[in-house]
Amino acid sequence: MYWFVLFVKTGYEHDVVSEISTGWEIYDSTPYVPMYEANFRRGGRVYPEKRLLFPGYVFIKSKYSGTEFYSVTRPYIIHSENVLKLLRYGDSVNELEIGVSIGESYEMRCEEYLAFMELHNEEGCIEMSKGLIEGDQIHIVEGPLKGFESRVKKIRASKMEANIELDMMGRTCELKVGLEIMKKHPHFQRV
Repeated sequence: MYWFVLFVKTGYEHDVVSEISTGWEIYDSTPYVPMYEANFRRGGRVYPEKRLLFPGYVFIKSKYSGTEFYSVTRPYIIHSENVLKLLRYGDSVNELEIGVSIGESYEMRCEEYLAFMELHNEEGCIEMSKGLIEGDQIHIVEGPLKGFESRVKKIRASKMEANIELDMMGRTCELKVGLEIMKKHPHFQRV
């Protein structure tokens, strides 16, 4: 199976998933919108919520490889009001001259996909993690971020969120994920 990423109008991610599932004739392909669990406080209470991990993007798992997938989906992308384009890894002079991509430039690279999927559950959602901060070190004790401490770039303990870095389609993206800090050491410094 191969993985592809569509750039879509923000706010229409779930509409695009419905459009692909019902109207696009691309067999053995599954679209989804990656989510993350977050908690927010209101009135002294904590409420769970699912939020978009990549606003403006829809992921598609397909049996088709790069240029084959592009050929099959191109007519649908052109006629869709909400899909802006299929992401790819860059334009070479050769690709621009003949008007079509060569090789695997439309597919997510295996190492990017595997790092991304290690964090997800079966529903495509990154669950809430729990951690401790001691000095300038974070220790994740529970959840999908356990073992990924080096990817945590910023923590907003009051919002129960952290920013992590992941590679996607050849660039590094900073994403928000749910992280509850259970305990801080008195000499806490920003991570």
